[in-house]
Amino acid sequence: MADLMSIARSGVLAAQKQMGVTSNNIANVGTEGYTRQVAEQRTSESTHIAGYFLGTGTYISDVKRIYNDYAQRELSLSISQHSQAETRYSKLSELDQLFSVVGKSVPNSLNTLFENVNNMADMPSDLGVRENLLTSAGQLTSAFNSLGQELEGQIRQVNQQIEGVVDRVNAITAELADINTQLQKVNGEDLQLLDHQDRLINELSEYVQVNVIPQDMGVKSVMAGGSVMLVAGQTPMQLGVTAGDPITHQTRLTGTSGNQTVILSDSAIGGEMQALMEYRDQDLSGAIQKLGVMALGVADAFNQSQAAGLDLNGNVGQNLFTDINDPNMAIGRAAVYAGNTGTQALSVEIDDPGALTGGRYEMSYNGTQYQVTDAYGTTTTLTADPNDATRLVGPDGFSVRLGPGSVASGDKWTLTPSAGAAASIGVELNDPHHLAAAGYGLETLSGNGEARLLAVDRMDPNLPANGEVMTVQVDYSVTPATFSITDSQNNSLATGNIAGNQISALGFTLELDPNAATGDQFSLDISFGPGDNRNAINMAGLATSKIMGSGNATLNDVYEGVTTGVGGQTRAAEVALESAETVKMQATDRVAAESGVNLDEEAANLMRYQQAYQASARIMTVAKETFDTLFAAVR
Repeated sequence: MADLMSIARSGVLAAQKQMGVTSNNIANVGTEGYTRQVAEQRTSESTHIAGYFLGTGTYISDVKRIYNDYAQRELSLSISQHSQAETRYSKLSELDQLFSVVGKSVPNSLNTLFENVNNMADMPSDLGVRENLLTSAGQLTSAFNSLGQELEGQIRQVNQQIEGVVDRVNAITAELADINTQLQKVNGEDLQLLDHQDRLINELSEYVQVNVIPQDMGVKSVMAGGSVMLVAGQTPMQLGVTAGDPITHQTRLTGTSGNQTVILSDSAIGGEMQALMEYRDQDLSGAIQKLGVMALGVADAFNQSQAAGLDLNGNVGQNLFTDINDPNMAIGRAAVYAGNTGTQALSVEIDDPGALTGGRYEMSYNGTQYQVTDAYGTTTTLTADPNDATRLVGPDGFSVRLGPGSVASGDKWTLTPSAGAAASIGVELNDPHHLAAAGYGLETLSGNGEARLLAVDRMDPNLPANGEVMTVQVDYSVTPATFSITDSQNNSLATGNIAGNQISALGFTLELDPNAATGDQFSLDISFGPGDNRNAINMAGLATSKIMGSGNATLNDVYEGVTTGVGGQTRAAEVALESAETVKMQATDRVAAESGVNLDEEAANLMRYQQAYQASARIMTVAKETFDTLFAAVR
């Protein structure tokens, strides 16, 4: 009877534990990250009695989680990929919206400016029309400034987001290290700790791509991106941020373990962190640089057009917008690497905005030559200007100006020729009289040289009368070089020496380019009338002239290209997000199918264990009744 009672008691205890595990599963059906538990039930060792082996009951050997390590790894990876795709789509959608709302004032203002240029061509002497033109020019620069500053503000915002992600990653890794410590104390048997560990790893996967390295007693070391050890057993790594090199606002990740801090590579760190950095360094910076190309194109086109005409006072037109190589426009074009051993200072000068790509370049010095490499890996060796040894002629419409200091082999720089131009462009003119609607005639009659009219003094008594077409001839065979000026009847008007590269006579100043040579002749007509609109007509033609993109695009086309590019990237990011969502859902369903709680299954188990409990209890009752009957029989 004692054996029967013992067997029944083991059955009751086993069924009770099974019901407890099942009840816990049912209670946690809505708990995020809970892994279904099962009690492993085994038969007790048999006993040899009277030549037979008889069973002695049952017992619960262990309570385990239904856990598939491969499915969990797949889920972590899909979470990381989804978070990266979701963050990229979210940020690109913001950028697309920014260009659609704030940015639309740029092309609208440019169109208004051209409307007023056309009005000036119709009424060149009307001061009201000229005032409207200056007003629209100011509105255009304000639109550029607003959009450019908004884009640069987004860089600061993204950096703040990165810092927030770093703080959360540090909190998670510290908690994971603490869980590893606790698991070692309990030999990895606390199932709730293991569930919490997985929940934290899944959350960490949102921020970085996680690679988990299982160890004994449930301890897990965690790597980010396959190369950065975030948690090594009980020791977490402390992430941080530091200024970028060479572009300071492109902050980099650091890792600190003990007293050692290193710069981490973010090229494959994955998750939200990588999406934010790629958006900042590629999409956002690219948009800023391409918008800068448009701003430089507008400024240079109108400034050159102004220089090609005469204002209402008969003087050579001055810059309407900030000069494209003004120090304020040139800020941020060249960044030096911290590891350079030389002290060479340099700057970037724009030669032809129409040839700019809006790209980023890496420049280096190999001991004998300066070289630049573009985003596509094409390397160009820079050559010195034969007329200016401090100017290195570069590709794509820009050159590099060498400043003071010495250069060392291995020195490097990053060049962004159009960076910051949109945020810093401004209007230089404030007097409507100085708008150059009238034109003048200047062309090369013979030779390869070119000349530029710098100034006209209408008060000079020697200034030729309106209608006089002069011929200017230069002679470099003597020292100093000389010039001669004749009228349309070949009568001599003036002779003299060329000072530097300038000719000053008869109330005007011409500047010769370095290609001018002996015998070169130039025709010059500086006739002026307030009703002259020749230059205004040429200025209005800038609206449809393909002066950008190496002669393939108008000024408005540049903006269209930026918005189209951002829109295309946004759509591609949306498609990538949809794909990532599908993969994540499949991985989630796979984990749920194995580790999730099924209420129907648990209810059936609960009834089965309840019946087993009742049956075992009935055995105990039978054993007691049998024992009582036996005692009664021997009284």
